[in-house]
Amino acid sequence: MKPGIKQITIPDPCQQNWDEMEKLEGYNFCAACSKCVIDFTGYSNAEIIATLSSAQGQVCGRLSQSQLNQLNYHLSVVPVTNRNWMKYLGVLAIGASLMIQEAKAEVLKAPIEFIDNTIGKHKGETKKVKKIVGYVLDLNNKPAAGIRLSILNTSIVLTTDRNGRYEFKLPDHFDYKNTLLKVESLQFSGSLSVNYEKEQQLPIKLAVQETFIVGKIVMPVKGR
Repeated sequence: MKPGIKQITIPDPCQQNWDEMEKLEGYNFCAACSKCVIDFTGYSNAEIIATLSSAQGQVCGRLSQSQLNQLNYHLSVVPVTNRNWMKYLGVLAIGASLMIQEAKAEVLKAPIEFIDNTIGKHKGETKKVKKIVGYVLDLNNKPAAGIRLSILNTSIVLTTDRNGRYEFKLPDHFDYKNTLLKVESLQFSGSLSVNYEKEQQLPIKLAVQETFIVGKIVMPVKGR
């Protein structure tokens, strides 16, 4: 008897460069194997399961290691003894997604240092600052030097000084709709939604960069 596959895995990760693949809507095209690779990184657990369970053949995808861990955690509490196991796993994943969304909602309820844009609307547009300053903190909440930052959708880039401090001087005619300040690093991730109504910004806290895996996704099956 062959033992059943117990986990969702990508046993043979693709060695092609994801960023060099042709980018299409929702997936990349791998020229090396002439296959479409679905980008699952923005999917919920339930959406991943629904896509995999409805596929007519093997699926090539890109997932983070944490996504695989979450999917296999749900699988560990659902015995693979029923043909409809995907349905039950999907229900669990939906429940977990809702719990995560509720947790995020609770976090958002905490006080945030943003000025209410509704104040003074009748008095005219709020004045925008000409520079923004702040700090980047490492995993131990200490200043992080040498961290490259950019304002998304612009060419504005700089590196934090030895005190973990950054100072962006905004050019004339700057488009204040570009609000995302992002860490550019292979090792760390981090971002901040900029408040252009004040110079001093909230600190950016670094996190370990997520590991992504690309390749054919192998599904759990019953042993025969």
